[in-house]
Amino acid sequence: MRRDTDGIPTAAQAADLAGAIIAELRAHLRATRPDARVLGIGVAVPGLVRFDGGLVRLAPHLGWVDEPFAALLAEATGLPALAANDASLAAVAEGRFGSGRDVDDLVYLNGGASGVGGGVLIGRRPFGGAEGYGGELGHTLVDSGGELCHCGAVGCLETTVGQDALLEVTGLERARADELGDVLAAALEAGDPAVTAEVERQIDNLAVALRNVVNIFNPSLVVLGGFLGSLHAADPDRILARATAQALPGAREALRIRRAALGPDRLMIGAAELAFARVLVDPSAVMRAAADAERTTA
Repeated sequence: MRRDTDGIPTAAQAADLAGAIIAELRAHLRATRPDARVLGIGVAVPGLVRFDGGLVRLAPHLGWVDEPFAALLAEATGLPALAANDASLAAVAEGRFGSGRDVDDLVYLNGGASGVGGGVLIGRRPFGGAEGYGGELGHTLVDSGGELCHCGAVGCLETTVGQDALLEVTGLERARADELGDVLAAALEAGDPAVTAEVERQIDNLAVALRNVVNIFNPSLVVLGGFLGSLHAADPDRILARATAQALPGAREALRIRRAALGPDRLMIGAAELAFARVLVDPSAVMRAAADAERTTA
């Protein structure tokens, strides 16, 4: 279900709005699937989210700072709520159901309208560092003499690659990632000089970040989503060649780079997996809590 709002809601407003939607969904389930139980809520947030408690430390595009969003949502719904970084959850989804199903470790980078996010899986488990903020690959240094990033640093990856520049050079107002990839590939094949120059510029900057990723994590697989997946669709050979040319020989030998397999639903899939993880730990306790919550709200 989708609800449009006038402007960006505060964390409290978002929790109340989500609570109202969830109440409608639960009423619908009671009427159509009385045996069904809502076990919990998973939320994908575009920002820094603390593992413990789901505190949103910083979500710059939402204007949220130190917001206890998971707690607010749990209070609004009476259900267990968990929150995590959106790209990290997309990495989980791709690892379990998408391009990374055949590997135990991967690095995921996604390019969207608001920037570049990343997530890391090690041993099929998300890696977030000490507090859960690891994997912010959009802010790895690419150009020390580059532009100022909104994070306060200079030359971050997301200042050197961008969806808007690709849309502008192709003359598109908007496009899905798969559509943009097809348009870029066709323009390269046709020899369009402006598109070729922009695609090569962005790939070369992306390759610097991928060199860092390969040398630090030595992943079996790098998965590219969003407009980064479009760049891969346009010229996969250049991406692999440029990334491996700048990486340590041992770290790059087994590297594969693939386009993300899942569509926009990957965030919902990853968020659902976040909520479902509790069931795997203690299924009986989760089911009892869900039944109690259902009786409370019925």
